[in-house]
Amino acid sequence: MLFNSIPFLIFFSVVYLFYWAIPKTYRKSFLLLSGVLFYLYFSVLLTFHFLVVIGVNYLLLRKIQSTPGNRFWTTVSVSLNLLNLAFFKYIYFFSRVLFDITDYPFFADVPNLIHIALPLAVSFYTFQVIAAAVDTYREPKKPLVGVLDYYLFVAFFPVLIAGPIMRMTDFFPNLENLSPNKEKMFRAGYLLCSGLIKKVLVADPMSLTITPVFNAPAEYNSFSLFIAGICYSIQVYCDFSGLTDMARSIALFLGFELPENFKAPFFATSGRELWKRWHITLSFWLRDYIYFPLGGSKKGEMRTYLNLIIIMTLGGFWHGADYTFICWGFYWGLILATERYFEGSLGWKLTPENNKVLIVAKALFVFILFSISGLMFRSNDGTSMVILFKGIFTHFSGGLESLVMTTENKWMVGASSLFGSGSSFQYRHIENLERMIYTSSALLFFHHLQYFPEYWERFRKFDRILVPVLGVVTIFLLATLSQDGGEFIYYKF
Repeated sequence: MLFNSIPFLIFFSVVYLFYWAIPKTYRKSFLLLSGVLFYLYFSVLLTFHFLVVIGVNYLLLRKIQSTPGNRFWTTVSVSLNLLNLAFFKYIYFFSRVLFDITDYPFFADVPNLIHIALPLAVSFYTFQVIAAAVDTYREPKKPLVGVLDYYLFVAFFPVLIAGPIMRMTDFFPNLENLSPNKEKMFRAGYLLCSGLIKKVLVADPMSLTITPVFNAPAEYNSFSLFIAGICYSIQVYCDFSGLTDMARSIALFLGFELPENFKAPFFATSGRELWKRWHITLSFWLRDYIYFPLGGSKKGEMRTYLNLIIIMTLGGFWHGADYTFICWGFYWGLILATERYFEGSLGWKLTPENNKVLIVAKALFVFILFSISGLMFRSNDGTSMVILFKGIFTHFSGGLESLVMTTENKWMVGASSLFGSGSSFQYRHIENLERMIYTSSALLFFHHLQYFPEYWERFRKFDRILVPVLGVVTIFLLATLSQDGGEFIYYKF
């Protein structure tokens, strides 16, 4: 039941009408019931598992609060949740690693012997309940959360598909004011329109452009492989940012404020700034619950570099159970550590402040770094990733096809054999690149909305006119231009 689907439209319409019609005292219970029904749509058995996990975590939360200063129950809570995540998400990966190390056939047969369905949002709710346990340990004197409130905190259906990762301080203040709010409704309308446009009109068409490339990277020239990384950066931003917009919109319609997950990340002029603007709730979760406990930057420069590499590698592994995600996280850990070395140890100023040309150039450089990492992130598996990067460096002659095939330049065809055996001009080209024109324009527009919110605030006085007009325009665009691009990228994480 994805946010841009007809089943969800029907589901949310019913929920919305009943939610505001029933007495205020019953709204929390009704929202919890809605979250359970939402989860049931995906799997009855996994819904039972989900409710048991929440119940166990609530009991552990009470134990943590009743024994202040004692780490035992916090350790139990964190360990059980990580084991739950590891079993459902990583057992196939661990078996593959053991097979790669030992070459023992049993480990290769594990996927055939055990069928494990991935629970909806397991990565997101695991981090959410771990944060709740650790925060309670750190501040045990805070009022105890009620069992109904805690169940609602974890099972709040707008965040069940793919976050954002909420803290208790993000969620519980909302429960004090579950009343209709006109400003929230208008803001929800804007977010819903932007989320649908990002997902359906930008991310989905871009998916159709790059999927053939990633499915057969050996068949494409280096230009196409490199451009596929740029296209994927556009797709994953519009897909995930669009999902966040829709989740925040749905929550606002119900009276809840959710934390923002994006703030114009591709306008960042450093890796460090990028990760303060991209998947913000995950970045700050990794900082608060892994980086700081490891010592952060307080245990010397070398330890700081190591900590940065550790948290980014773990962040990559959190995204998916494959070597590709580990490489992706390690890549960004190295970049962040290198930036800190140049700026902290050598005193180099890597981020321009006053020269607008240099600022734009640095932002483009960071975007290219992100796009290169996108090739790792999007690769179907480790083998495909190796083929893809090998192709970038060995297939580059294929990018000259349009030049060498002219009559006066046919002499270059023979010379191209120096780059490899056979004809180097059989590599395919990425298709439908004209999509980059309007998708890039949309990317810049939505980044401007996030980077300069104060510029757009002056139009809020026209909410009564703008929201319905944008709604009608969005519906028209979706009806005439939408293409089937598949489910949300982060849905599988």
